[in-house]
Amino acid sequence: MVEESDVVGFLSDHESQASLDEISNGLGLPKYGPNSAYALLQSLRSKGVVDRRGEMWVLLLAPETVISKATAPPRAPPEERKLEVAPDVERIMKAMATTLAEAMKGTRAPVDEWELATKPMKTEIERKEEKLSTLVLRPDMAAEAKKPLIGLSTGTFLDYLFLTPEGKTLNGVPICGQFAITGLPGAGKSILVEEIGVRVAAAERKVLYATAEDTWKSVTPRFDLQSRMKQKADVLGLDWSNIMENLYVLDTVLYPELRDWSTFAETYRYVVENEGIELAVIDSVTVLESYRGALKYRVMELARYNQLHGVTGLYVNQRSAETWDSYDMAGGIGLAHNLDGTIIVDYGRVYWQDQQVDLDANRGQFVRIARVLDCRMCNFERRRIRIDITPDGFIRALEPIPKPPN
Repeated sequence: MVEESDVVGFLSDHESQASLDEISNGLGLPKYGPNSAYALLQSLRSKGVVDRRGEMWVLLLAPETVISKATAPPRAPPEERKLEVAPDVERIMKAMATTLAEAMKGTRAPVDEWELATKPMKTEIERKEEKLSTLVLRPDMAAEAKKPLIGLSTGTFLDYLFLTPEGKTLNGVPICGQFAITGLPGAGKSILVEEIGVRVAAAERKVLYATAEDTWKSVTPRFDLQSRMKQKADVLGLDWSNIMENLYVLDTVLYPELRDWSTFAETYRYVVENEGIELAVIDSVTVLESYRGALKYRVMELARYNQLHGVTGLYVNQRSAETWDSYDMAGGIGLAHNLDGTIIVDYGRVYWQDQQVDLDANRGQFVRIARVLDCRMCNFERRRIRIDITPDGFIRALEPIPKPPN
């Protein structure tokens, strides 16, 4: 049976650090669950032996100082153990106790949670009225109340999926909207946002493009992201000099320090506020998750920042399961609630009746689709659109949008 000392030995043999996957595979342990690599690491972490640094687990103590359970001397019975406290420690503890006692004198008694549940909204209003009133907004006649609904043109079929209240095309995605683009791997999400990036930058709008899946520029023969976007610009007849002037890239592959959330957020703000960014593309949102559960909160923070600074946001999100054409995405449905809408770019076999009707396809037929699943900002085309990936690397609709009347 693998013990904590085995984990310590493994870390020591690997320059005092390793990822959870490396520890799990190296010791033949499951990653999660009882008696797993994660459970042993958490136990060692609680003892101050290891700590987590991003995706790596780091050994904090020398291996010889870590005593396994098997070799640890038996503890004396409670009645035989004596509490030995150094004079300095005892003095500090007494000072802390005195300070805590003084602080507790000015605190209010704990709230009776049962009373709050049975008699809600009984909290006393203790702040001054003028302080509270500043937090309450009212409708007004300012110019902001008369803003029209306008779109940011992407130059792709997405522009025709968002509609005005009258059902006319918006000719773009709602400006300053925050949208997830989700689907199975290989569906064409990155291909789509690459085209959007070069088209919007060529139209002399400032674009920030964060990549976590591919390096921007490489001295190797690799056909890297910049090379692919340059090829797209050439095929579309776009001016590469305009794109060079208006496109800013955060390459988290070349600069792994950008995978640290604080560094990423600081750099993101620096570019947005200094360059006047109008469109931000995050491909993909996995760059924002350094620990389980962080993703939806960090996407929410970015989305709120973008709303306040006039930035339209597109967040590429990988499907978390094989189920297609659904909300099932990395970060869970809570992530979708933090954004203004969800765009699906996906593929699969037609199964449901509504899929057959939308796509004019037979049951079991393989198709690629795009659809707007929801949008809180405006009306949208509700049916699924059949798409395909062209030989020169573009996502194209295979049918007219909007669909002509019969």
